[in-house]
Amino acid sequence: MSVIITNKTAIEMWQGLVHNACETCQQPLEEELESYLVFMLMRHLQDSSLASKPMAPDYLKGMQTQGQSGIQQLQLVGDQCLLCSGLYPYRSRRRLVKAQYYIDIGRSAYLQMASRAKRSSIQLYENLSRYFVEMMDILQALRYSANPELLDSLLLMENWQDNHSRYARKLLQKRYGDINLHLHPSKNIKQ
Repeated sequence: MSVIITNKTAIEMWQGLVHNACETCQQPLEEELESYLVFMLMRHLQDSSLASKPMAPDYLKGMQTQGQSGIQQLQLVGDQCLLCSGLYPYRSRRRLVKAQYYIDIGRSAYLQMASRAKRSSIQLYENLSRYFVEMMDILQALRYSANPELLDSLLLMENWQDNHSRYARKLLQKRYGDINLHLHPSKNIKQ
């Protein structure tokens, strides 16, 4: 039996994984967002109930709850949506919703947190909403780094078309070449 000996802390290991995923996606994150992602992963590592129910009711509950409890509820929703769209992108299909469901609710939850937060936290929460897709891409790269072929083309096309995911575009170009991926598909359609 081989033993792996490491002197790294859990934080350093997660930070290394996230940093490698950022490089894979060619999407560096600001230090504050990278730290948030690392600590979010650590917080939810043992969360077996992740997205076991629809997010919309919890989002609405967070919207209706005042004070710190409402902010915590919205943070939980935003985090769960980010983890589902990034680490578990196929859960949306099993729930018969598009991946966009988690992205929209997660972005909105973080944005609502920004509107309620103390001045010192507003920028972080706004950035979590603004860079949600990039963080989703990083989580997908982290999860599927050994075998990105497990991300099927339909999911990648959806992420690229609906959310301008650069990582999805990169994987699609790698698989199919430059098949008119230089423009966003909705811009190719004349109305």
